[in-house]
Amino acid sequence: MLLRHLRYLSAVVEHGSFTRAAQALHVSQPALSQQIRQLEQELGVQLLDRTGKAVRATDAGATYLSHVHRAFREIDAAGRAARDVNDLSSGMLRLGFTPSFSGYLIAPLARRFREKYPRILLDLTALSQDEIETNLADDSLDCAIAFWASSVTGIAAQP
Repeated sequence: MLLRHLRYLSAVVEHGSFTRAAQALHVSQPALSQQIRQLEQELGVQLLDRTGKAVRATDAGATYLSHVHRAFREIDAAGRAARDVNDLSSGMLRLGFTPSFSGYLIAPLARRFREKYPRILLDLTALSQDEIETNLADDSLDCAIAFWASSVTGIAAQP
């Protein structure tokens, strides 16, 4: 099953017609009908009542579509969330630091970060140098502040 099948089913029910749905989707009506038949065969249920003038969802189709529409909302939310993280408008930054930095650097850094990126959660963790390297290597931290460059392969350091 493809997302396309679900969008096609939703459009047919929304428009009440294969012809109007095909026009709205910019696909041929036979191709649309074939995709819906494939979906019904895959699920093993009849989703549409084709007996009247207007095409309607069967009880099974209406139930299925309620779940499909919820999935569409989640897919749309996932896209928005990915874009938000990509443009730094939301998300989380996991920062490790050695305890010696906490007294004079971390508080001002966290304050400035919060001012610049108010919707990004800053997760701060005080760790030893060895723990920082381990956590960076296993992706438990995104970045860290420490005294010397790591000797672990795959960790980039900037003085």
